[in-house]
Amino acid sequence: MKTLTMKVPDELLVWLENEAKRARQPKSALLRNILQQHRQRRPQSALDLAADLCGCVESGLGDLARSKKHLKGFGR
Repeated sequence: MKTLTMKVPDELLVWLENEAKRARQPKSALLRNILQQHRQRRPQSALDLAADLCGCVESGLGDLARSKKHLKGFGR
């Protein structure tokens, strides 16, 4: 395994030190775990992030997308 030297802001280093103490593990192990989790995370689309919100609001208008009356002036 190779060694890496990094520059991080003081407040981030303080957070890392506190988390390592809380988890009772070395800072390097905690940082490796964080990096591995980030690498494995699947990118999410806007739809993925808002999927639970889709369809949660009713407009009361059933023909909103088809009615010329409702679309008049749309996009101007």
